[in-house]
Amino acid sequence: MRMRIARSGAACWSRRAIHVSPKHTLQPDSPAFRYFNQRDAKFLLSAVKPEHYSHLTLPEVTFAGRSNVGKSSLINAVLRSAGLVKTSKKPGHTSALNFFSLTSRAQPGAITVVDMPGYGFRSHHEWGAFIMKYLSTRRELRRVFMLVEAKVGELKPTDEDFLELVEGYNVPTQIVLTKTDKLKRTDLDKTSSAIIQAASKLAPSAILPEALWCSSRSKAGVDMLQVEILRVCNLLPAGTK
Repeated sequence: MRMRIARSGAACWSRRAIHVSPKHTLQPDSPAFRYFNQRDAKFLLSAVKPEHYSHLTLPEVTFAGRSNVGKSSLINAVLRSAGLVKTSKKPGHTSALNFFSLTSRAQPGAITVVDMPGYGFRSHHEWGAFIMKYLSTRRELRRVFMLVEAKVGELKPTDEDFLELVEGYNVPTQIVLTKTDKLKRTDLDKTSSAIIQAASKLAPSAILPEALWCSSRSKAGVDMLQVEILRVCNLLPAGTK
């Protein structure tokens, strides 16, 4: 039985593949550029049970993906804070959710960013109990950004398991291709289309048809990911692209 959680700010979408160019660059006067430059990112807490984060009520986005997909580096690039999110020395051996805030005393509108433990090394049951609780009950959660390494070019079994979870809990989820600087544009097009098609079959209700392309090394596409974060948290002015 699927559990449906009401989530404010959740968007409706059509079932069609759309791919965002990794070469798009935000201008210094854009709302997203100003937002991320005028706020400070900081670590809030690590949680291993719901009581640890239940007091946090700001709009929330979560990053998920296989171990070694480049998640920590990408979150650091998004938050414009090098080294804030640490890479685990033992991939797959943590079950904690790490919460980060992006706030400003002078500017309104704050959000929470959650770093989900990497999956891929441990069994579904070892990794999943606490995570499933978070996904199924967290009303502040606006979107999960599911990271897939572009060079891998396909969904792995653990990716498929995760997609079944977000589908079952009706969590809006968007594919983000990482390390895109390692592939040519034509290869990215093919890879993106194939992954979106496969993900849509596994999670037709949860998966968004738009795959974002990002490189934490070149910073290509990071600005578009920032735009999406603000959009789903209702912090982006209407009509902003």
